[in-house]
Amino acid sequence: MKNYFDIKDEVAFVTGASKGLGKMFATTLAEAGAKVFLVASGAENLKKAEGELREAGYDCMSYAANITDAAEVQKAVDLCISAYGKIDILVNNAGTGRINKTPQDTTLEEWQKVIDINITGSFICAQAVGREMLKRKKGKIINLSSISGKIINKGVHGGSYDVSKQAVDGLTRALASEWAPYGINVNAIAPGYFMTDPNKEFFKADPGFYDVALGMIPVGKMGNPEQLAGTLLYLSSSASDYVHGSILIVDGGYTVW
Repeated sequence: MKNYFDIKDEVAFVTGASKGLGKMFATTLAEAGAKVFLVASGAENLKKAEGELREAGYDCMSYAANITDAAEVQKAVDLCISAYGKIDILVNNAGTGRINKTPQDTTLEEWQKVIDINITGSFICAQAVGREMLKRKKGKIINLSSISGKIINKGVHGGSYDVSKQAVDGLTRALASEWAPYGINVNAIAPGYFMTDPNKEFFKADPGFYDVALGMIPVGKMGNPEQLAGTLLYLSSSASDYVHGSILIVDGGYTVW
């Protein structure tokens, strides 16, 4: 039987790959046989992540880049193409978290930072990698949305984050409609509450919010980051060849209410 989830020797370009979900995504793809090119803004953590993957025997490279700087992103893409000859998979993961302030207390600078990183940065990366995929008429782009792309989260402020993730959903559909005819699948993963390091800090600072969020999850527990690995492999492989513009929610049932 054909292994529809086979990505051996594919090349994956993963942003925000130095820690958290991005590091887990890069590790998952490497373990599945892909060559991985890691991108993140923090050079020290990035080199550490690259070293850990290399020590485990995986083929990887890294380059520190700010995803809101088109020239830096293009340099990273050029280096990946020079080293590996292609990019088969883009995991458009890099982003910034929620600024937990009411709309009336949010400064324009705080608003703009979230919008610039989460939506403009996602577009810059998709555009740069997409141009390479268009040449080969082949590629998988996985954007990182959130349940906040569908709802406004209960018990917490930070509308700029919700708006940015709803824009990521729109970007996913827009790119899918443009690039599907060229053999490029553009989809998104929309996680609910997972116990990543940023979320652990967020919950620690506001235990009341943790209780509210947990009470909204039908399965009764927060997600483990590794529970996103299967969804990632599905969207990265030929198993999803007829999936275009989908936003796959992985949230323990949070959004069923």
